[in-house]
Amino acid sequence: MTSIMIIFERDKPRNLIIWTIVFLFSSIIGYCIYIFSRSIFYKKKKSLIVKQEEDEIYLSLIKDEIQNNDIDTNDDLYRFNKMAYNAKLTKNNSYQIFDQYNELKTDLISEIDDAKEYIIFEITKVNKFDFSDILQALIDKSRQGVKIKFIYDSLISRKILKQLRDNKIKVHRFSKHNTMGKVYANKRNLISIDGRISYICNLDLKNNQLSEKFDIADTFIKFKGDIVQEMNISAHQDAVFAGNKFIDYNVTEENKIKNDTKIQYVANEYSTDIELLIINAIRQAKTSIQLQLEEFIPTESILSLLRFAINSNIDVRLMVPIKTNMHSKYFASRAYAKELALMGAKVYLYDGFIRFNAIIIDSKYALFGSYILDREHLSTGVQNVVIIEDSEAIDYFNLKFNDDVNNSYRINNAKYMLLREKFFKNFV
Repeated sequence: MTSIMIIFERDKPRNLIIWTIVFLFSSIIGYCIYIFSRSIFYKKKKSLIVKQEEDEIYLSLIKDEIQNNDIDTNDDLYRFNKMAYNAKLTKNNSYQIFDQYNELKTDLISEIDDAKEYIIFEITKVNKFDFSDILQALIDKSRQGVKIKFIYDSLISRKILKQLRDNKIKVHRFSKHNTMGKVYANKRNLISIDGRISYICNLDLKNNQLSEKFDIADTFIKFKGDIVQEMNISAHQDAVFAGNKFIDYNVTEENKIKNDTKIQYVANEYSTDIELLIINAIRQAKTSIQLQLEEFIPTESILSLLRFAINSNIDVRLMVPIKTNMHSKYFASRAYAKELALMGAKVYLYDGFIRFNAIIIDSKYALFGSYILDREHLSTGVQNVVIIEDSEAIDYFNLKFNDDVNNSYRINNAKYMLLREKFFKNFV
């Protein structure tokens, strides 16, 4: 009976094998564990459906504003973004790019000190040694009466969480891992301050990255302007979901930036939105595709389109890191990268860590964000993409890629694939 239940749930083959072994060795205890895990899963699944319904309400409020922001609907970028799920395309924006963590930290602390009403700090995880300055800035603002929501996803030091709670900072874990391996992880790495400034940044510095002398390719972006409202809506939604309580945070000042810097913010939920956006971006390419990624474990659709692009004489360049926190992910990334190298793509292994994701299409569009090109995260991770059409941003990412090539190894002989690469490619 239990075997039939597992089969009809159409779970992953890995989970099917695991549960079968559990039932064989401990039928009664295994059955109790199975029922318990299923109840957790369905409870979480129900809450995700509720969140999707709430998100649709939020999105419907801004959907009709697309054609009311003085942007020509015949514009190429408009048509490109229109296919990205009707997320609002904005102009009147400014941004600042940081490529050093210390520069970002100094600027972020300064903006936290200037906060007047609220801060939504949505982060995957932080390092307890290098987060102390930002932590103290948050505590100081909380003592001054500023409302702060701290939303984390993965493991964070209990000491940090206790310090936050002791200083009246609302702390929520976005999601919990259940026993069936379903992980709806929050990878947004989004910070919103008073609805006037937003950051997309990865503060996840591991101890080995801090202590060992490895190169770290970093990029963080600070945003001002109309796009901040879209990011603020996303942060607001996640804060409501994580805390199970409605909050009313508004923009505290009018946007005074007037320019033609077009930016779009796309926040996926529990679907394959980001995957479809990347597929659409690759389909738009005519001359070049440049990818600089934390991981490269693409879905078959993305991989097939990249193969087609290479066969169509489109210049495809890919860079993935040698150093990662999971060796299985590294070997799987390298296996997929070798496949593209074998077909003629220029593939580089960066000698260090890469802690951002950027895709450049035809030196015209930059897709930056917290998304991870991993087939598991694309389907279950809560991530975001910022699409920028601005020459300065394009020049920055092109220059950074070319500079990092000097610290990379070119994959020339891709015909030989190591056994562990084949194994982890299939396993992951």
